[in-house]
Amino acid sequence: MSHREARERQGIHHMSMITTPLTPRSVMRTAMLRQPTERIPTMPQICHNVAIRIYESDNGGDWIDGLRRCLEDPTLVYDYVIRLVEQVGCDGLRLFVRPEPMKVRRIGDALIVLDRDGDNRIGRIDTMGGGGFVPDRPTPPVETLCEAQERLDNMVRHFSDEKMEMLSQARERVPNLFVASKPGDITMDTYCALRGRERALSDLIERPDFVKAVMDMQAEAMIRRAEKLLPTSIDALYISDPSASASLISPKHFEQFCVPAYQKFCQHFQDRDILIYLHICGNSSPILEMMADTGVHAIEPLDPLGGVSVADAKRRVGDRVALMGGVNTLSLSDGTEEEVRVEAIQKCEEGGPYGYVLAAGDMVPPGTPLENLQALVDVATNSLWQARTRTP
Repeated sequence: MSHREARERQGIHHMSMITTPLTPRSVMRTAMLRQPTERIPTMPQICHNVAIRIYESDNGGDWIDGLRRCLEDPTLVYDYVIRLVEQVGCDGLRLFVRPEPMKVRRIGDALIVLDRDGDNRIGRIDTMGGGGFVPDRPTPPVETLCEAQERLDNMVRHFSDEKMEMLSQARERVPNLFVASKPGDITMDTYCALRGRERALSDLIERPDFVKAVMDMQAEAMIRRAEKLLPTSIDALYISDPSASASLISPKHFEQFCVPAYQKFCQHFQDRDILIYLHICGNSSPILEMMADTGVHAIEPLDPLGGVSVADAKRRVGDRVALMGGVNTLSLSDGTEEEVRVEAIQKCEEGGPYGYVLAAGDMVPPGTPLENLQALVDVATNSLWQARTRTP
């Protein structure tokens, strides 16, 4: 099946789009293929840590207790995200593969991770960051290609049949919404996990052949993980690499090491009924054209804190890929409803009228008030930007 035929199977042929009412799911799919839509869709990149804070009073505790419960029973993550997305009326959401349950003890405002067979501490949770696990004893860096392959094979095995079934069930709960899931980080983030950040950055200069070989292996591993995701009926594969931005590595190194791995991944799925979007936050402005050359359908999050402009991205690559994001995360967390509304309207004017998805310039900050998140979503679902455009 050709790429054009795959697109027509997705129900976004222009003539049928004119006569057939679109669901939020189909509006998202159409926009990501840069086809005209009745309105701009929105998928604000909500993580469960936002919902945990918004709903913290529901269980008589605080958000730290909510985070602890999600770590002990990761299926609750789906509940939190779906509840918030449905409440504010988003067109799409991200549902990631469930991590392994952890044994966690709260001490004050800290969450300590214990081993499963006893009460020995093995690390902590970064409660003030992304909520990730910080081990007391980091995994030793790989030194050979064989060691790297073994570690990557283990990552593939973590996508078990049980986890895929749980993701599939969560997806079935929101049949009319667009759902993206993440196979993993293809380039720098995974390479940093294998080698350690300092070694990884040095390797770009000192061991370029090793870096290329490992990143090729990483692309293969993420393809294998993505293949496991497809039967869950997701709409898109979300690939991200914050460490690949021009804030951390040079555009030359991005072109040399990262672009080939992204292209390999995208070429594997080019004739499949799946969309792909690439998340590189921070300063992605110097690499926008290269991001568009990877073969993805959309790029995001167009982070204004990294100096990225939706208008500039639209001018440079908007005829090749869809764009997503652009609303300042500080506006969402610290601004007023009206400030968020005005900024969201501006981004729609810059990114629209089609081929643009309204979203935050990175993950929605954990402390974002519900009212601010609702203001962003309303701009898209009520087409408020068009109303302002029509005002004399």
